[in-house]
Amino acid sequence: MNPAARSPATTLLPLAAALLTSFSPALWAQAASGDGAAGDTGKAALARVTVTGSNIRRADAETPSPVQNLTAADIARSGYSTLGEVLQHLSANNMGSLGQATPGAFGAGGSGISLRGLTVGATLVLIDGHRMASYPLPDDGQRDFVDIASIPVDAVERVEVLKDGASAIYGSDAMAGVVNVILKRSHAGTALHADWGQASRGDGRSLKLSGIRGFGDLDRDHVAGYVAASARRQDAILLSDRPALGGSDWTRYGGEDLGLVANPELQVSPRTRNYSLLGKLTALLPKDWTLSVAASVLGSEATQVGLLNTVSPSGGITTFAFGPDHPNPQPTALNGTNVIDPATGLPVDQEFGDLPAQRSRTSTRSTRFVTELSGGWAGWDLQATLGLTRVATELTASHFISLPALQSALDSGRYVIGANNPADVRATLTPEGRSTSTNTLNFLSLRASRDLMPLDGGALALGLGLEYSKRSLDERFPDGFATGAQASNIYAFGVGKQTISAAYVELAAPLTRQLEVDAAARVDHYDTYGSSVTPKVGAKYRPLRELTLRGTYAGGFRAPNPVEAGVSGSSAGYLPPLVDTALCNLVKPGQPCDIGVGGTQLQLPGKDLRPEKSTSYTLGLVFEPNAAFNLTLDYYDIRIRNQIVSVGLFGQYQIDTPAAYGTQLYRVNSPTTPNAAPTGPDDTILYGTYPFINLGSARTSGVDLDMRLRLEAGGWGVFTPQLQWTHMIRYTIDRGPGQRYEMAGTHGPSFVSTNTGTPRDRAALALTWARGPVELTGTLNHVSGMRVEDASYNLPDCAAALSTIFPNGLPAAGSPLCRVPSFTTFNLAGSWHVTEALSLRASVANLFDRRAPVDAFASGSTGGGVSSGGAHYNPSLHQEGAVGRYFTVGASYRF
Repeated sequence: MNPAARSPATTLLPLAAALLTSFSPALWAQAASGDGAAGDTGKAALARVTVTGSNIRRADAETPSPVQNLTAADIARSGYSTLGEVLQHLSANNMGSLGQATPGAFGAGGSGISLRGLTVGATLVLIDGHRMASYPLPDDGQRDFVDIASIPVDAVERVEVLKDGASAIYGSDAMAGVVNVILKRSHAGTALHADWGQASRGDGRSLKLSGIRGFGDLDRDHVAGYVAASARRQDAILLSDRPALGGSDWTRYGGEDLGLVANPELQVSPRTRNYSLLGKLTALLPKDWTLSVAASVLGSEATQVGLLNTVSPSGGITTFAFGPDHPNPQPTALNGTNVIDPATGLPVDQEFGDLPAQRSRTSTRSTRFVTELSGGWAGWDLQATLGLTRVATELTASHFISLPALQSALDSGRYVIGANNPADVRATLTPEGRSTSTNTLNFLSLRASRDLMPLDGGALALGLGLEYSKRSLDERFPDGFATGAQASNIYAFGVGKQTISAAYVELAAPLTRQLEVDAAARVDHYDTYGSSVTPKVGAKYRPLRELTLRGTYAGGFRAPNPVEAGVSGSSAGYLPPLVDTALCNLVKPGQPCDIGVGGTQLQLPGKDLRPEKSTSYTLGLVFEPNAAFNLTLDYYDIRIRNQIVSVGLFGQYQIDTPAAYGTQLYRVNSPTTPNAAPTGPDDTILYGTYPFINLGSARTSGVDLDMRLRLEAGGWGVFTPQLQWTHMIRYTIDRGPGQRYEMAGTHGPSFVSTNTGTPRDRAALALTWARGPVELTGTLNHVSGMRVEDASYNLPDCAAALSTIFPNGLPAAGSPLCRVPSFTTFNLAGSWHVTEALSLRASVANLFDRRAPVDAFASGSTGGGVSSGGAHYNPSLHQEGAVGRYFTVGASYRF
């Protein structure tokens, strides 16, 4: 790399070091001199708060950006027992979100949020305002996300959701918004908690034990802190115990009986384990400086059950020497096309029902150490933070068939297809493999803010900062897959490093008592591609005491990550039906093409990738006529251009014109020559590769409504209704001339993540009643329906999307399967403070036992969806309807 490319980093690092080393002498100089003015300034600064979306400490927490606040009480009233469940039900969460119950996900075992439906890669998740290392198994083998499933809900003080672009404040990834999980700062005394739950059908039992012990008092002892620990386990729920969610006979809808038998081991909800140990220590230093140290170890474990093993020559080449040590895929000599059964002399074409279903167990440990020094000096609020974070995931792949082991057992006669083979012989066919993937993020952050001058509405405030971070990804699959002995539809690896240095400036200008204008700008330098500069401006205007108008404009970016630009590769995952147009033109010119594309398509890294860029706007109002009522209404509009996309998104286009997209297709008669023309009717596609490229844009817009009301009813208690509603107006994908598609209200884009779909509306309506020591909350959660089609993947109507069920076209009267119905559930949660020390609680999720609607196009459900004989529901949107009514009871004791 040339010196010019390194210059931003070499400029920022000395400044960072100088500022950091200046903090400590300044602190002790104040202590020695007894400079009361400086101390008073520090006290005034510490009386302010830092709000998500701004690095300036301020007394007024209402900024021009829309921020949704979820307190610990809100989380407890939701009826959910994990933070992942709570955040999955945010009204702003949409297409591309991930949950632990999606077995077809590349990020198996993790849980991620997708604000505005712009995928988990465009939502930044922070812990206490700072970054955390991402889950080391990226979504779709591409997108970074922080695993929210591992964060213990009992340690959370609140969650702030910034529903606005924030790259000018936080850097890369914050194009759709920010989820900031704020942990408890302190705790008084000791609290012990126990919760037990199970589904109404008697399965899915859960048990959670947790406790927190606080010590010290900042005012009295100048030292305070806490230690918290928790452990939770939940048993699996089998699809066989929810028979209405499965089945392959679609004749009652006018379709085909596919004759597929579901694997009896398939799970609606996986077995999970979670544990956590957190500690935080805060010490007051001389002259109101504060030192805090936080450390945590978080663990999660999930076991996903997949399909039965199948070997078939019709599947094309399925195994490759393809991994970090050989990133250019090479088909193995022994493959799915040429495993020979000596009893017949023919290639094996068999589903192995005598072997257990494929299993993947992920065991993740996240470690985080953050130390922060903050205080005031010469009128400045100063903060220096050092963070060391790491996530390690051990993947155990069990019961995946090894082709060499199978061929050897067939040749020796130890294994005979269709016979009652001994268990020890069957075990040798599916050797267990293990690998450990890691993602590390270490950072240094230096922030300073102060008041510059008085204005009519208050003080003009300035914020400055420097950041330096290093991240390293090492994602691996077990050796059996990397060498090509075994194969999985969900396979990925990635190795890469990045060094990022950044500087930012922010201004908050209350020009008058009615008008405030904020502005921010940030420059980030990546050693992998160069620099990005992002601006943001916002304003809020209060024409009346009861009414505030607000709006923002924000630039944003997402840098190419180590997977997209490093040494990486993955299998394609889910692929809707594609046809071999070139072969059809040779053997049946002028006729409809029905020759499918077989084999595997492999993802390769991109070359000379540029960052994605975004522009976003918000415009809204806050109406608060009194302390009892608050209403916010905000319009949002986000456009991401220069997207980093997998060529697989282009479906039939990249098959028909492979050279235009960098696709390389390999055929039977030319296995080493890419994109050769077919020479005969048997010259089918064996496999293909394609890269990441910068191409196209996505734009989404919509409206958020948030309303809260508090009604004092005297002896009847207090009633608190709340409403959060998000309506998506548009979600448009533009991939070039003739490739502009509207996704809002449809099941597209189906190639992204776990084929979630893009519903237009999500809402939550809650009513809380409190009287004395008793509180009761009922919550309605609603997700709108959507059309079963995906024009972006050459599935423009229901007939194309459901061609597996309706191979001869839809019935004349259409089919109810062409629309996934809306889904509404009701949760009930209550608590009773028996004494000051003892409290009891209970909740029922999905009180009325609403069943998940039929989604015949869902591919992320257990068993791979309809085409594989799996479940026909959408786990990202309708998981509660798959589990059914779920009871939880708990108790807490404080002393």
